[in-house]
Amino acid sequence: MHQQLYVIGRDIESKHGNLLIQYGATRTPSLVPHIPSLYTFPIGNQMRVAFRGFGVFIGSDAIGGIFVHRYDFRPRWMPSCRFEPIAWLPKDMPPVRRPTGRVQQIHARVLLLRLIEWFEEYEGWIQGLVGLRYRAGQLVRFRLLGNPVWQWNMVNGWMSLRKELSDDCS
Repeated sequence: MHQQLYVIGRDIESKHGNLLIQYGATRTPSLVPHIPSLYTFPIGNQMRVAFRGFGVFIGSDAIGGIFVHRYDFRPRWMPSCRFEPIAWLPKDMPPVRRPTGRVQQIHARVLLLRLIEWFEEYEGWIQGLVGLRYRAGQLVRFRLLGNPVWQWNMVNGWMSLRKELSDDCS
């Protein structure tokens, strides 16, 4: 997740303009100095993806949500998918925990698979808009900062992960 959030941060500052806004995000500027804005994407009528510098949230009005921390890919359950008030810092987050019980585990898996699919779609859009070299340049900088690169072709990486998780459900 660290790699994905790093490149999304670069997409905000792209020479091609703010690519998150171009992809349909709603930007909510932070009221806290030096804290990045919140970017939210609707998925259909009842789901949304929200990006913070410290992680990503996906939720549905019908079933709740999950939060995935930037440095810990284990989904954490949130019974509500509303951020009121907005969590600008990790300490402001509502309580999150591992999904418990069969229903929460199924809902968390569905949401995680939808989040991965969203990343796959977004990265495909990025490739179509600005090409593979754009993302590769960001990943070179990411690696120069001392970070391992999980996947150079982000669409393929997310697609493989989604398939692996889907196969685990079968």
